[in-house]
Amino acid sequence: MLGLLILAYFLFMGFLYADVLYKNKDIYFKIWLGGVFGLVIFMAGTMVTSLVFDFTYLSHIVLIVLTAVPYALLFCKNRKSARVTVTDERRTESSGMTNRIFLFLVLPLTLLICALMTTHVLAPTDGGVASGQSTFGDLQMHLGFITSIAEQRSFPPEYNLLSGTRLSYPFLADMLSSSLYLFKTPLRWAVLMPSYVFALLTVMGFYILSYSLTKSKAAAVTASVMFFFNGAFGFAYFLDGAKADHSIFTRIFTEYYQTPTNLNDMNIRWSNTICDMIIPQRTTMAGWCVLFSALWLLADAVRTNESRAFVTLGVIAGCMPMIHTHSFLALGIISAVMFAICLVQTRNKKRCLVNWFIYGAIALAAAAPQLFFWTFSQTGGNEGFLNFNFNWVNKNDPYLWFYIKNWGLVFIFVIPAFLNTSRLNKSLMAGAAAVFVLAEIIQFQPNEYDNNKLFYVTYMIAVILTAQFFVRVYGKLRGVKGRTFIGAAVIFVSVFSGVLTIAREWISGAQYRTFTDEDIEYAEFIKENTDAQAVFLTGTQHINTVAALAGRTIYVGSSLYVYFHGFADAYDERSTEVSDAYEGSFEDMRDFAKRNNISYISVSPYEEGDYNVNQDALDRFEKVYSDGRNTLYKVE
Repeated sequence: MLGLLILAYFLFMGFLYADVLYKNKDIYFKIWLGGVFGLVIFMAGTMVTSLVFDFTYLSHIVLIVLTAVPYALLFCKNRKSARVTVTDERRTESSGMTNRIFLFLVLPLTLLICALMTTHVLAPTDGGVASGQSTFGDLQMHLGFITSIAEQRSFPPEYNLLSGTRLSYPFLADMLSSSLYLFKTPLRWAVLMPSYVFALLTVMGFYILSYSLTKSKAAAVTASVMFFFNGAFGFAYFLDGAKADHSIFTRIFTEYYQTPTNLNDMNIRWSNTICDMIIPQRTTMAGWCVLFSALWLLADAVRTNESRAFVTLGVIAGCMPMIHTHSFLALGIISAVMFAICLVQTRNKKRCLVNWFIYGAIALAAAAPQLFFWTFSQTGGNEGFLNFNFNWVNKNDPYLWFYIKNWGLVFIFVIPAFLNTSRLNKSLMAGAAAVFVLAEIIQFQPNEYDNNKLFYVTYMIAVILTAQFFVRVYGKLRGVKGRTFIGAAVIFVSVFSGVLTIAREWISGAQYRTFTDEDIEYAEFIKENTDAQAVFLTGTQHINTVAALAGRTIYVGSSLYVYFHGFADAYDERSTEVSDAYEGSFEDMRDFAKRNNISYISVSPYEEGDYNVNQDALDRFEKVYSDGRNTLYKVE
């Protein structure tokens, strides 16, 4: 699998750069930050070379060469300084990661995430492939982006769920998988292997960031457990109801999205990070992976006030918009607040201004082309974006109670935690609070729930500081009877809802069949026998073989994606046209197809179930494929 070798190459090159830039850090730190460097180089670098050479083998070869050139020119002259050093304790600075913590915290958490991904992404079943509960929806969209970028090979890529439209959704994480797929890695592993790496670096990154801010292994471990197993008081609704009906509790493990972190009827809306943010949302996982490194670099830059730290931060930040726009926005808000605080507090205001200017200039120089070409071109003038919407998704509860029952102890204790932490952490939390306030006032995308991608940034900082506070209080209770019970109770209340949700997600693995063997063979036929740039007419179902597996552009896709990506009017208009086309006469179908450059018409059980398909009209077109389930007609 040449694609996996290329992924390993970029991870190795990232490690070399981290080793040179942070030669005094321990091996765990270099593996973590080097992995992030390698992924960012791979994702952002492919974007740059593809602008020149399209998304081709050549663009990747050029990037492979260019990635090694700076290291060869700047650092190989001093091989001794570039050599990994882990034995000289006088030179090595600890990241807080020990072998024990890695083996008993980071590795189990990563393996849990990877195991869930393995059963949730194109998991082989009798007669096809399946997903789990959380990937039943979003995965099909990501598959479409991955396969269409690799199959069509044009750049910038087209939004293959709405023909004639540029893809403006943050696509770099999916394009990384497209690179592996281009180099003949099977689709399932092209999705899973980068996800495994993202998962490991995300878990490592959160722990290392937590330790950096708290200087306490106990606090960093506690924060990691609370963050990845997050869940507040949702379990209480099930326990209360189970007194009268025991089946209420068992439905957690059997029904679709009826867990203690996804109970909309009770206004429980704070999803578990593993089940609902990391596994199904590839852009969020990639965004957090990079964001944790950016926050570490930001804290380090403020702490040391060294220009090199601000330069590195600027480069990483500048690559973030098309990895995960929400994380980039959150980082920008936090940085602005911390800059204002630093400027007020520092004595050397000139150096402060120069360093922050360096950071901002580099970040904006790299980010602006992405924002103007993709993000703003989609959001500008679109009524689905940037609307006033106070109180997020809370519709029924008193304001404070909504966050108490959703965030739990973190929300209750975040203020005393803020008052009892370092000045640096206070400035970081102040920035995170600004993100919270902005997300409470402005809805940044058509789906109001997606503002949680901003709220989670506030939450992750709050979790770290709250864990630090809990550990300090626990230390002061030394000798107090019942201290262990209190500590266990705090952890139980913080994670029980999350544990139940993860258990449900584990059970749901491979339960939801998405594509049959016939669908997979149908996609292979399309890839081998049709023009990669051809437009297909299909139904608007979200499980769409043509878009997801074959990587072809369809006239209009599911409202789950198209509508909530800001194309509500286009979806409403085109979905009506699709219905009219399938039910119309031969002449209507032919004229409609020609007007919209549609080359093929696909019919599957989805189209037959959603429309009154005029089969007599379709039979007048050339039938190029049929397997009893899927039929493909060519429009002359």
